[in-house]
Amino acid sequence: MLSLLVRIAESACAGGAVDRDRADEWPAEQRRRAEAGRFLVAVPFFVASATA
Repeated sequence: MLSLLVRIAESACAGGAVDRDRADEWPAEQRRRAEAGRFLVAVPFFVASATA
């Protein structure tokens, strides 16, 4: 899941939502959390269904 977070940070930086320092620091913090056994990620999925 860490690779997903790195891609999210890179996309946010490329889109101008965050600067390079922030885009580098956030994944590094998540890596530190993973190494300490304190990493949690939640990815919500939405599913819709209908009939006509």
